[in-house]
Amino acid sequence: QIADLRGLLDLNLKKCFYELNRLNRYIQNVKDSQMRIILTLRYVQGSSWQKIAYAIGENDEQYPRRKHNSFLKAIDEF
Repeated sequence: QIADLRGLLDLNLKKCFYELNRLNRYIQNVKDSQMRIILTLRYVQGSSWQKIAYAIGENDEQYPRRKHNSFLKAIDEF
């Protein structure tokens, strides 16, 4: 049973690395460099909106959140 669980854990870990690589490839293809930073900080590093705002030189956490949401909306409409 332990061996089965280890096998499942290994499989899930491989899936996670696969998805992380897919996410990184997608982010690398985003043309807007600031949006790449926002996406990386949010989805790869799990940063809060406030930390993202500070990282891109903004004080208001609403700025990166609005930019992010506009980006996603534009993709959805595409």
